[in-house]
Amino acid sequence: MLRAAYIRFKQLLPRSLRNALSGINQRLFARRTIERKYGAWFDVDWRKKFRTMPDADWIAAYDAVWQNHHNNCTDETDAAMIIAALGGAPHQGLETNTERKHHVQSVLEVGCGAGSLAIAMAEAGFRVTCVDVSSEALRKAAERAQTLGLQGEREITWQQGFAEALPFADKSFDAITCCHTLEHVRDLETTVRELKRVARKRIVVVVPRQEYRLYAENYHTQFFSTPEQLSSAFGLPRSETRELNYVGRDNEFQDEALLYIGFVE
Repeated sequence: MLRAAYIRFKQLLPRSLRNALSGINQRLFARRTIERKYGAWFDVDWRKKFRTMPDADWIAAYDAVWQNHHNNCTDETDAAMIIAALGGAPHQGLETNTERKHHVQSVLEVGCGAGSLAIAMAEAGFRVTCVDVSSEALRKAAERAQTLGLQGEREITWQQGFAEALPFADKSFDAITCCHTLEHVRDLETTVRELKRVARKRIVVVVPRQEYRLYAENYHTQFFSTPEQLSSAFGLPRSETRELNYVGRDNEFQDEALLYIGFVE
């Protein structure tokens, strides 16, 4: 409640004032506050060195996140919104040939985390494959899916990998979802190229709407402060970007966000 009230109060302030107050916090308090809150496992200087970190260190850092912190940025409402952005749940055997051509059935979830969205999509009838950099996240997600009895046609495929080098052939999936993940990648341009390479029909992305901050309670590396920044990163001729407000929600992320839907075909 207090966190939601604080975020609502911030959103009432002009963006210029918010940025000025954040600048003061960055200079005087942020680094020390984060160190006290999280302790030794959290790399408070992540933004200073992420570009040059070896892959093994990157994986170890995200494994530590999933071992020490519950980080679930999507909930049931988010899943419903994203499924709608995919064109709705698949209905096998009911489409005309024209409808089937444009309908999404197979989905690659890039940055699946603990699997909340992947599980919701599998339960809705999509064929779901997931990739994440963290073996710990994949372990938790697979265990949760097994507990929920997702087997047979609803079984999810889990694979470890980086968004910058997706281990799949061109046009392997009808759609790509990348939700609360694009802000974590090492190389934005390479990641976007990979998402477009493996998608046949559409790409659905959710990112926080944020200004750059050197010290923050996350490992974000890419920042999107306007809808235009996100849409221009993909450069697809047909797309739409919506502004979202997560304040007062129960999920991990509670602030402004952006939903991007890009049409590849």
